[in-house]
Order: sequence, then C-alpha cells, then structure tokens
Amino acid sequence: MKKTKVALFLFSLLGSSLLSGQNRQELPLYPNGIENNPVIFAQKESFVDSVVNPNSLSKLNRVYSFVSVPTYTLFPASELNNKHIGVVIFPGGGLVNNWLDKEGTDLAIWLSAKGISCLVVKYRTNEKDKNGKFVIPYDDYKGAIYEDARTGILKLKELSPELNVDADKVGIIGFSAGGWLSERMAFKSVDGTFDWKPSFVGLIYHGDIVQEINKIKNKADLPPFFMAIARDDRKIPLKKVIPFLTTIVTEVDKSELHIYSKGDHGFGLAYDKGNSVALWKDSFYSWLLDIYEK
Repeated sequence: MKKTKVALFLFSLLGSSLLSGQNRQELPLYPNGIENNPVIFAQKESFVDSVVNPNSLSKLNRVYSFVSVPTYTLFPASELNNKHIGVVIFPGGGLVNNWLDKEGTDLAIWLSAKGISCLVVKYRTNEKDKNGKFVIPYDDYKGAIYEDARTGILKLKELSPELNVDADKVGIIGFSAGGWLSERMAFKSVDGTFDWKPSFVGLIYHGDIVQEINKIKNKADLPPFFMAIARDDRKIPLKKVIPFLTTIVTEVDKSELHIYSKGDHGFGLAYDKGNSVALWKDSFYSWLLDIYEK
C-alpha cells in the first residue's frame, strides 16, 4: 500500500512538472499530418541562431524558415497563481520567418509565471523569390496559416480542462506578421458563430489600413483588442496605421491602445529598447485581468 501511495505521489509530481513548462517540447499541430499541404519546400526546415539578449527568459533566439509542418509548444500556468486565462501566441517574421523565441517563447515564459497559460504556434512560412514575390501562391498560403491559427486556438481550448483554463477566456496575441494573423482571425470570427473565436486579441507593432475595420458592419461583435506600437516604428509608420488603431479603440469595447515614444519595430519584450516600452507586457497582463474582472 505504501509503495502504491509513493508511486502515485511521484506520478503526480511528474505530471506537475510536465504542466509547469519544464518540458517545453514542440508538438505537431496536426498529429495526423496535413492532407494536400500547399506549403511544401525543396529545402528542409531550418533556423538560424540570432543574437540572444542577456535578459532573454528563454536564452534562445531561433529564427525559423521553410516551415511546412507547424508545431505548438505549451507553457502552462502554475496552479499557485492560475488566472484561468489562455493565450495563443503568433510570432512575427514577415510570413517568411518565424521568430519563435523573441516573439513567442519569451512572452510565454513570462505570462505563465504570472498565471496565464500559453501556447506558442510555429505556423507555416512562405518564401520569396529574387523579385520579392511569394513563392507559394498568396491565397493558398493564407488559407494554410489561417487554419494553423484556428487549430492553435482549438488546441488550447481542448487542453483547457487539464490546464484549469476557462475555455471562454482563450485569446490570441501576435507580433508584426503574427499580429496581422491575429487581426485576420478576429475579423473572420464575426462572420458567424465559431468554436475557435478568440475571446481577446493582442496586436503588437501591427496595424492595418482603416478600410479593413470599416468593412465590419457590427464592430460590437469583435473581441476586445490590446494594441502596442512605438512612435518611431520605421516598418509600420504610426501615421499610416493610427486611423485603424484609433477606430478599434473607440468602437470596440474594453480595447486599449498604447503608443510608446521609442522602441522601433520588433521590440519583443523590449529588454533594451527604452523604459516605457518595456512595460507593455505588464499592461497587457493587467488588461487581461481587467476585462475579466467581475
């Protein structure tokens, strides 16, 4: 009897360690494969090790390309401070790369320590030819990564019981191109009742043209947005996207917009990009608590 109790105790400890994020194994987003996958490359998936910031939580900075088999990595919240909220994270990379750690793993580690369970999606990438055109037809590719995003959301909802996450508190956040993907998912979710509809959306240094939001007749159907961008963003000029951002923050309930004086594009967790911009993640976390506060 004592041996059985010890075995059960050790098993429970093992299960806790697996859910604590100590085993950060990439798992296939589609365990049974992808039938007629339109994203196929002659070259194998690869990554380069970019410079790692000394303050990086993951101590990694992998930049993936030629991704045809998407994966996900789970970062469960500790039960000691579980807020019962889940976030699916889409890194950026211009749709041809996937900055998995700088714009994925690092945030997941930080949020999970604060009680937010996270799932990072390494979605399929495209490739550009010497003329700068996408090698995989854009419409085919968009359909593929839309499905990657939906599947990532559904995966976290599926795992919500064992993570002690409320399935109706699962949202998304994306950086740059990942922000574009997050925004697309939000806009597509208003066309009907979908089981993958995100409960909230984070856009980090992303903004679309104002005509896109104006195509949505009933903006009240959109989930709340959290948006963060730097005034000195050279890739996504603030003047170009401010009409879009301000329309969302004024017309979509519980939405927030944060504009920082410095940070440029791709600040990630902003370890060394400035003082105020480094606080965006704290604002995002506090905003999550606010929108679910009774």
